[in-house]
Amino acid sequence: MTATVIVPTVVGGPRLERLLESLAVQTAPARTVVVDNGSAGDAVGAVVRRFEFAEHLRLEENVGYGRAVNLAAGRSSDDTLILLNDDCVCQPQFVTELVSALRPRDGIVMAAGVLLEAHDHETIDTAGMELDSTLLVFDYLNGTPTASLGPDTPDPIGPCAAASAFDRSAFTEVGGFDERLFAYWEDVDLVLRLRNAGAGCVLARDARGTHEHSATLGAGSREKNYLMGFGNGYVARKWSVLASPGRATRAVAQAAVLCGGQALLDHTVSGVRGRLDGYTAAADVAKLPYPAETLGVQSQRPHRLIRRLRRRARLERR
Repeated sequence: MTATVIVPTVVGGPRLERLLESLAVQTAPARTVVVDNGSAGDAVGAVVRRFEFAEHLRLEENVGYGRAVNLAAGRSSDDTLILLNDDCVCQPQFVTELVSALRPRDGIVMAAGVLLEAHDHETIDTAGMELDSTLLVFDYLNGTPTASLGPDTPDPIGPCAAASAFDRSAFTEVGGFDERLFAYWEDVDLVLRLRNAGAGCVLARDARGTHEHSATLGAGSREKNYLMGFGNGYVARKWSVLASPGRATRAVAQAAVLCGGQALLDHTVSGVRGRLDGYTAAADVAKLPYPAETLGVQSQRPHRLIRRLRRRARLERR
């Protein structure tokens, strides 16, 4: 199968250069489209031109992660789309392992790569996503020792957009990313739509790299908290989470805990405004039924808010 690697970026710089250097030595080189999401000057283009396999797709303004990927995907005729954040560095077999994990004829049209923490290669940053009953998302296996990965490790419900592979036809058939989600949570919505269409996901255990978590906006920043809140509110309304009084109560309680923690630790309540704006933005979106059957494929324990605090503590120490 052929593949197109898509890398949206708003800053370029050394992070993008490190990623492209790692893609240059892949065991299966792939065409790479770097989507320049309205960066200043020619900084991104100057980096991309150093790599013959990379194409520079310049946008005049930052149109958001989802639209940037959709535009690049529309230019691809390859079998597979591989999505990478610009703050990743991939091991040489990364592309090969991700592409070979897909089995479209068997319905496996999503594959999740394994990203290790950039400052601790013995700890997993993300290996896909997990969702709780309110669709609150968390990075699958975050904080788990790398050595614990094995053939019996369950597959995630879907991949995290930071390191993922999608069968291009399946991605296109469900409409790609919902572009109303500017950044964050677009992968949650896409995974749920693919699952609704009968798609499956596999964990590509040997497709590994490292990830500088929140390198673009910064963990706990006002901008990230707002966008995460927007995605939470939007997806909750679009996917009918609040239609059940019990789920609605849990969702509101979790939001209160998260926003309270952000107020205490980050000195911002932008997450509250983000959730309200996201909920409002989904008012005229076609509502989808709550994905009870889809959530049943997960074998992981329910989401634990304490895991967010543990990761924040690790990031703060660095």
